[in-house]
Amino acid sequence: MRVTIDVIVLAGDRGPGDPLAQSAGVAGKTLVPVAGRAMLTHALSALAGWERLGNVILVAPALPAYEDAALASGLATSRLIQVSPAASPSASVAQALARAGPSRPLLLTTADHVLLKTGWLDEMLDRAGDADLLVGLVDYDRVMERFPGSRRTRYRFSDLSVCGTNLFLFQSGRADTVVEQWQAIEQQRKRPWRVVSMLGWANLARYLAGRLSLMQGFTALSKVLGVNVSARVLDDPLAAVDVDSASDLALVESVLAGRAGRC
Repeated sequence: MRVTIDVIVLAGDRGPGDPLAQSAGVAGKTLVPVAGRAMLTHALSALAGWERLGNVILVAPALPAYEDAALASGLATSRLIQVSPAASPSASVAQALARAGPSRPLLLTTADHVLLKTGWLDEMLDRAGDADLLVGLVDYDRVMERFPGSRRTRYRFSDLSVCGTNLFLFQSGRADTVVEQWQAIEQQRKRPWRVVSMLGWANLARYLAGRLSLMQGFTALSKVLGVNVSARVLDDPLAAVDVDSASDLALVESVLAGRAGRC
């Protein structure tokens, strides 16, 4: 029998002031309809069908609209634990980790990951190695090949350019300490060179000169954080696609329409 895995889902977004939320007339971005269902409903629906799922720790405002979106996913209410958002994403993650308790491994993702597939979660778990924290990434060139002209944040290493996936695997309690250190740079996550600067000026210079490999970057990050942090490059370029803008929304709806057309 497989061990079940709890999943933290971040849905505590910028509220009604978010441009997508304003346009759709909803209380927050993750309630914006995509192909007729809220982003949050899509993400939780994917998790509801995962055979390895334990509980879902949902970080979302305690509002009826979020409760309705969660119920529409088909996820059993007995598996859902709601946690109110904190002042920042990293603080929200810290609260969710505390609520989850000491059991590990544990996965973290976001509710705007509308195209979420449980196969990506299996990839993270089945090839995690001995990392305390595993970060899901995707080959940037594969994303551009699939979606020419789309905009994704790009980290250019000497051997591979990558995009983030909003997928993280906490394999030990030691990884929890990374959340505290992340608060210092979370507002810079869309500026790769500022994120890499936490590795020190020497490594930043190597990165900017195109001489820092992906493995070297994560080795340096592990030393800085005092935690074994590693990367898992996922096969599916869709794993890099979340919804942050109107163009992302259109892209995701086109993917979902393609899936429906093949049914």
